Amino acid sequence: MSVLLLAASYYGTLAAVRCLGRAGIPVYAGDENDKGAALHSRFVRERLVHPPITEPARFIEWLLDFGKKHPDTVLYPTNDHLAWLFAAYDTELSKVFFTYQPNESVILTLLDKKRLSEACAAALIDTPRTLYAEDDGDLARVRKETTYPLLIKPRTQIFLDGGIKGAMVQAETDLDAELARYMQLVHFNAVLTDKHPDIVRPLFQEYLTAAETSIFSMSGFVTKEGELFARASMKVLQRPRKVGIGLCFEGRAIEHALQEKLTALCKHVGYHGAFEVEFIADGDRRLLIDFNPRFFSQMAFDVARGVPIPLLMYHAARGDKAALDAALAAARRETEHTDHGYCHKTILDLVLALQGASGRMTRPEIRKWRTWVKDRRGKLTDAVRDSDDKKPGLVDAATWVKHFAKHPRSFVRDFVLNR
Repeated sequence: MSVLLLAASYYGTLAAVRCLGRAGIPVYAGDENDKGAALHSRFVRERLVHPPITEPARFIEWLLDFGKKHPDTVLYPTNDHLAWLFAAYDTELSKVFFTYQPNESVILTLLDKKRLSEACAAALIDTPRTLYAEDDGDLARVRKETTYPLLIKPRTQIFLDGGIKGAMVQAETDLDAELARYMQLVHFNAVLTDKHPDIVRPLFQEYLTAAETSIFSMSGFVTKEGELFARASMKVLQRPRKVGIGLCFEGRAIEHALQEKLTALCKHVGYHGAFEVEFIADGDRRLLIDFNPRFFSQMAFDVARGVPIPLLMYHAARGDKAALDAALAAARRETEHTDHGYCHKTILDLVLALQGASGRMTRPEIRKWRTWVKDRRGKLTDAVRDSDDKKPGLVDAATWVKHFAKHPRSFVRDFVLNR
């Protein structure tokens, strides 16, 4: 039985390809072009190019055709777009693929922050104070009730065609300008908004400084029966540092009381499958900010620490309970490896060099991160580099060079000026 993995430029896809391939499972990898790093892994049986997912009729037709020609194939999402789309078309896809996903309502509940915050309240999980403006009238209430600094963020990343991860508003006098910039930049594809028009409105969330250096993650797998197994990590460096993408993570011990609440949340909404959940670690408080119901970027870190999430998904999708139970039992026997780390070293080296030159990072800070890497030698998982599978690392580096050349202003803002 084979596995089909799409969105080959995502690091979680590459982690899944390697994990499944090393287990001897045939893997097909696909994307909208042939540039994704995962396509070039030695563990890929065949590289595929498919229609754009923003044209769902063509894309789903391609998927169904592939499934009919390749019976006994497992299909699983690797990003938010696919998680929602696979769930929305599960009736059709489950006829020709083995899948392990709940319905579209469940996925949307987890990927729409407004719905997610309501579910968290039911499961007694704390979230940052967040306000929602359904119309211009509500916006007046937001102006009256909000405090600063403030984040303006999309309610979801599903089919976000263009935009920003978040905008920082330092003072009330900046709100109008930042909101106008947000509305100009953030656009959703009609694939989503035709079904859920309310989702285009932004959210307004309190900004906590702990979010810069202390994002606590729990990631793992939850079965249909509600059994949840997880590993924990802390995001300790991101790019840009205030609101950005994780560069460095450290292993942490599981917080069992939080794991119980997370189990309750999954039962409440009806979720099963792979997951990554992010919390702001603000002192003793854990404030949930994201739930990713799919494979996720730093999944290779969990695999390296003895939790083969892609393999768990494979056994569960096939309905092989004995193999799933055995894999979960093996994961439980592993230590938590809290002394291990994860990073994208190519990008980390670039950030240290450029922000050091621009003065955005001090020499002591640069030494700190170089020492951080050195102290974890032999215990550091890289996002793409792998001595047993080298080509994806080379392809990824070349992709970044092309990206920088195509988007110089974004490159300077993010990598040089840390904005």
